[in-house]
Amino acid sequence: MVKQDYWDASYESAVFSIAPKDSIIRRWIEAHVGDGKGSCIEVGAFPGTYLSVFGELGYELNGIDLSPGVEEDLPNWLKEKGYKVGRFYRDDFLGFKSNVRYQIVCSFGFVEHFSDWENILVMHSELVDKGGLLVVSAPNFRGIIQRSIHLLLNRENYRRHNIKSMRPERWRKILESKGFRTRFCGHFGGFHFWVDSVERNFFQKAALKTLVALTPFLKRIITRNSSAYSPHCGIVMIRESEPGRRPTALAG
Repeated sequence: MVKQDYWDASYESAVFSIAPKDSIIRRWIEAHVGDGKGSCIEVGAFPGTYLSVFGELGYELNGIDLSPGVEEDLPNWLKEKGYKVGRFYRDDFLGFKSNVRYQIVCSFGFVEHFSDWENILVMHSELVDKGGLLVVSAPNFRGIIQRSIHLLLNRENYRRHNIKSMRPERWRKILESKGFRTRFCGHFGGFHFWVDSVERNFFQKAALKTLVALTPFLKRIITRNSSAYSPHCGIVMIRESEPGRRPTALAG
């Protein structure tokens, strides 16, 4: 698991902004989640890049994160944008207890940072109300082409992730056993990749420059999604069974 100090340093200069219209994850969310008036909570909410997409769709926004700005700075920005805002918690999700269930529970790039990712996924599911959606994505570093790119050009970032967790079919089976039905399960984004800004040797710089130059061409000819090269994996699951008696968060 990545220590919180890493995330705090990463977000020191974070600028609050909604994911752009051409964002792969934003387009994926919009393709599988319709407009709504219910409640949404993001696990690992800071800095709200994707949570704000649900605000655009009409949902009340809630979140949990350990980052310092999650209780005031993030909800204040979301309110300024005109979104409905509920509660934000600065808390460790591993110990998070809630008497509330939500219409949407989501996370983006969260579960793959844990060795016990199965338990983390189940904890997500326990917050979903009947008829609600669980929306979870992770980067795909497991596919042979994506793995090769990250091992060659982004090895340190690769090592910060639990590659064994990047198995959406396994997520689906776990969640179906918990009373969920599948709306989406698989990989998405066509061909795309990203790497961190780090020091690289001459060979790595040349390889990265070549790959960047080839990417527009590859994106045009590679239009299907694949576990080998697509940049993201994810699930959208609908809870069909009664989750138990907990109050439901309602938009104000």
